[in-house]
Amino acid sequence: MIGERLGQVPFRAHVELLQLFLAHRDQIVEKIAGVLNAQRRPIEDLQDRPTLSRHCEDCFFSLTAITPDQSRLRGQLEHAHWASGFKPRETPGMHNDLVDPGEMMIRSFHLWRQTRWPGRHGRARYAHTLFSLYLIRSLALLSMRVWDAGAAGACERLSQVQSVLDQLWSGAPADQPVFVRDARWLIPLAQSPTTDELAAYFAVAEQIAATPSQVDRIEIQKAAVQLAGGHLRSQLRHYCIKKGVSLDEESLVLSARNSNALDFALLIQGLVPLLEAYEHACDLGDRRNRVQLARAICQGISADPELFVNRVDLLAAYSMIEDLFITTDRDGQVVYTPVGQRHIELLHEYESHIGRLSRPLYEDCPQFRPVEGAYSPYGVIYGFSSNLTEHMGLKTLQPEAVTEFSLEDAFAEGDASTKKRAWVSGWRRLPHIEPEVQRLFDYPQQFAEDIFERIEQALRRGAFGAKRNAVGESGRLFIVPAEGLEPDSEASQVPDLPLRYIGSSDAQLIAAEKAHWYDEARLLRDRHEGMFLVSYRTPGGWTAISKDVLTKVLGAGRDAKVAQLPDLAVGVLRLMCPDLAFLPDTLAH
Repeated sequence: MIGERLGQVPFRAHVELLQLFLAHRDQIVEKIAGVLNAQRRPIEDLQDRPTLSRHCEDCFFSLTAITPDQSRLRGQLEHAHWASGFKPRETPGMHNDLVDPGEMMIRSFHLWRQTRWPGRHGRARYAHTLFSLYLIRSLALLSMRVWDAGAAGACERLSQVQSVLDQLWSGAPADQPVFVRDARWLIPLAQSPTTDELAAYFAVAEQIAATPSQVDRIEIQKAAVQLAGGHLRSQLRHYCIKKGVSLDEESLVLSARNSNALDFALLIQGLVPLLEAYEHACDLGDRRNRVQLARAICQGISADPELFVNRVDLLAAYSMIEDLFITTDRDGQVVYTPVGQRHIELLHEYESHIGRLSRPLYEDCPQFRPVEGAYSPYGVIYGFSSNLTEHMGLKTLQPEAVTEFSLEDAFAEGDASTKKRAWVSGWRRLPHIEPEVQRLFDYPQQFAEDIFERIEQALRRGAFGAKRNAVGESGRLFIVPAEGLEPDSEASQVPDLPLRYIGSSDAQLIAAEKAHWYDEARLLRDRHEGMFLVSYRTPGGWTAISKDVLTKVLGAGRDAKVAQLPDLAVGVLRLMCPDLAFLPDTLAH
């Protein structure tokens, strides 16, 4: 038995509590069905998520078999998750959390009010769904605690989570969906809501890397990479529909690259071990694992394959988060934080791996080409990973809902049958959703084909094209020292960085035409999200250099220079862009 350290949740006690819920499934489901019998309740009661969530949880904790010690476990997993840095950000008008029975009740009540309220059988059926979703939420939160007592016991604890998950599905009615089969997928699922604290994601990434079982490590990373890739592809699809533009539209490329530093950095964390395992499978002739790993890797790089395969110098800078990766030491020198240093090391490993493995990946990727009429994961559309379980849960409101597929199946190709494709397309085909809205979420065959074509082209170029990240391909960003440049120096001939890439809340800099206006509150939010190459205080506010310069200037092969940076900002910029930003006197070296 692995014991808990002081301040940690009692893991085994939570496992036993969930097993108790499973043993009393029918009794709890009957109580939930009673909560759903609410057609005569005021409309405000049907939209009160906190109260509905509490009523649903009461159905579990009001069991007479619950002991006083078990009652004290209520809410503990959620509080521990939040304390670890994963408290969901408040997002007015949008549900930003793991799947929540209270939120699912609100949506079902809305549908029933628009159509008709179900009878006893319909309410009981949906009550079973809410029971399963409550357990899934609890197991996802519990999966994040498997490392609390150290890496040595993580695999044993993960197997306990898997055992409860297996019990959940073995006792479920046949008309209920199996939301998630593999407990290892619960770990990235638990991290899907947007949060204000970014460091927690990297702490978990290090815990995963320290997990003793290589099989578990790889499966967790495959799940994380595929879910992240799908999230980023869905962003692209949303933008394309909203703006009526193609995938290659410059504004889309800039927006996607500039706003996803966290996702890019976490993808690097997952892709490095997957590439290592893929290379090992290639060397051993292990065809089955080779294909599975290639599938995950291709999905991981799918949102911007050119960046991930052939422009790793730009990817490195895009994936840097100044607020998290850079600090000063006791002597006031700018240095990487431990998290930043680990990221830089992983970037070097990634560049080496993708350089060697572009050719075998190019050879394997045709197996994942979308086929007309069949399903491809490149066509699955969702906001956050937790939304997938919500879609599957809401679909059980209809008696004809497909229940044979689970979350994992959304990330594997379908066969010639159209069943899986219909399953994904059918998530939003509900009677209260307008037909024109449903059509927006029809399976996007052309989008899936376009995504694949970009992957194949990038891998082809990586395998057979010019040298990756060649010196002449990317421009250089010269950092002009305070004393200026020699008139005949190379850097003196380089144009200044255009002001549109320099934003500031300092009115004096704006008046002097040294920057464009950038609201300070927004600038600091964007700084936290990793949207700048460097940001620094000035006498009248903050100033920052946008990462758009990476694609628009340096990525286009043009040089630029930036002057009058404070010494600390110079140090930060050099660490944020190690292969792109230079002091003039370092060029010869």
